[in-house]
Amino acid sequence: MTPPQVAGRIPLVGFYLLYFGTVGITQPFLPAYLRSLALSTTQVGVLLALSPLASLLSPPLWGLLADRTGRLGHVLTVIAVGAALCFAPLLRVDSFPALIATLAAYAFFASSVTPMVDSLALNHVARKGGSYAHLRIFGSVGFILCTTTFGLLVRQVDRSTIIVSVALLSMLAIWSFSLRSQTPPGARPHPLAGLQLVRDNKDLRWLLAATCLHWMACTPYNGMLAIHVLSLGLPPSVVGLCAGLGVTAEVAALLLYPRLAEHIAPRHLLCLAFTLSALRWGGMALVSSPIPLVALSLLHSMTFGIFYVSSVAFMARRVPEHLRASGQGIFAAVTFGIGGLIGFTSSGAGYSLLGSGHALFAVAGVLEVIAALLVLQASPAPAPTTPTEAMKPGAP
Repeated sequence: MTPPQVAGRIPLVGFYLLYFGTVGITQPFLPAYLRSLALSTTQVGVLLALSPLASLLSPPLWGLLADRTGRLGHVLTVIAVGAALCFAPLLRVDSFPALIATLAAYAFFASSVTPMVDSLALNHVARKGGSYAHLRIFGSVGFILCTTTFGLLVRQVDRSTIIVSVALLSMLAIWSFSLRSQTPPGARPHPLAGLQLVRDNKDLRWLLAATCLHWMACTPYNGMLAIHVLSLGLPPSVVGLCAGLGVTAEVAALLLYPRLAEHIAPRHLLCLAFTLSALRWGGMALVSSPIPLVALSLLHSMTFGIFYVSSVAFMARRVPEHLRASGQGIFAAVTFGIGGLIGFTSSGAGYSLLGSGHALFAVAGVLEVIAALLVLQASPAPAPTTPTEAMKPGAP
């Protein structure tokens, strides 16, 4: 890789590191922090559902703005600064109504970070070469470093969760000013262009149905892992080790993905990811001791790593470049919006009703099997339209 190519990657690499470093704190530990404020698991589920609720509208709106202006980097800076400013009040608020207002404002911005930075990364790869998976891997590295370190250092989940997250988000906001748009303004897309993509392409509908179910199945883990682990009498270090080892396996999957993509189509990789995720959740429904809990985290390589990059590849081969941000926004809205909204609210209420996380993971396993069957209904991908290695679908 030439020096200009390396220099062009640095803003994206740093952004992925910082943002997913923040996620490494908030995703596994924020639910337990909220629970420590004397909230019920149902209330925690409602608060966690605010992010997917925002994902129903926010990513498509930001994506449309980015596509219409051609200033994707500037849009992402606004989103990063807004997320940092809106998260900071958590340093002081602790009542349920105030938490709803604060986390709703934060979700309006944060729910759009991933689809926008992924669009920026895809544009960079299309013009400069390389692999999207090998850019996204730095997000996983940031997640591992932060979640593992934090989990090992803290003795209990307290306000330090918020302090560290605010510090990371502030650094992210400052770093975001180094981002640059990779495409000039093009034809102004219709405000409903993203929805028209879904209406006109049945393969996208099959994908979105499957990924929505998959993300619903992931919410007991994403939202209730810390609560589940602590309820079993295990220390916070188990939460950090589960998350850290899982994302380490995710890194390995991202490194291997370009080779896998040469031989296996994204829809087949997605089917494999959903099937192995079903085995993962089934295992978590049965075990209560730390070693098997941590060991099952190795399947996170499929649950998120292969699932996410295969979904991006699937979308990239079926969405025109000038609508890429809108397409990623629709993907986020359906997958993380609808799937997360239903999943988080159901997980919170289900945990309260059932009294443990084991039954929730059993249901998650069933949902994964259905998702695996749905994604196979998509037809083989069309011929590639860009030289991007990360977009290759492999065999039909």
